[in-house]
Amino acid sequence: MSLKAWVYLSAHPGLKVKIDREDLKRVNEHSWRVTKGTTGRRRVVTSIRGPEGVRTVTLGKFLMKPPKGKQVYPRRFNEGLDYRKFNLVVCTLKERQRLLPKKRTKSSSEYRGVSRTKAKKWRAGIEVNGKSINLGVFKDERLAAEAYNKAAYKHFGDLAYQNQIGRRGGKRAGDR
Repeated sequence: MSLKAWVYLSAHPGLKVKIDREDLKRVNEHSWRVTKGTTGRRRVVTSIRGPEGVRTVTLGKFLMKPPKGKQVYPRRFNEGLDYRKFNLVVCTLKERQRLLPKKRTKSSSEYRGVSRTKAKKWRAGIEVNGKSINLGVFKDERLAAEAYNKAAYKHFGDLAYQNQIGRRGGKRAGDR
């Protein structure tokens, strides 16, 4: 039986955070806690004492050591507790906006880039460099979401948010 490439790290208040097994020794040198960031999303932080005093460092920044002007964000949010390196992306705040899932308030579709038409069909669209691009009208909401995913990847590459079609509540392949 082989060991998983990842392990759970215990963080205050009694939560578990996924990290790569190779990082466990270095991460365990600090005590970690889960807080809410300015956006309301969970983040994992520790306090590190240095010559200039105590500073709060996120687990993502601790693991990835991003260059100046860049931040580290989870690619898939999973309640903000998946800090395996393949799930972390180093990017600017502007690039991060492409990674965020759709806001869920008063929306006709659960998917980003998809809306309901008056004719009870599904329209897919994306904004690129300030211009709206109509991707078409579809009979099925999932087809419209797939059209958005393809266009997002085409225009933004690996930084593009991808709608999680058909994965509600289920485990993803890398989570097992």
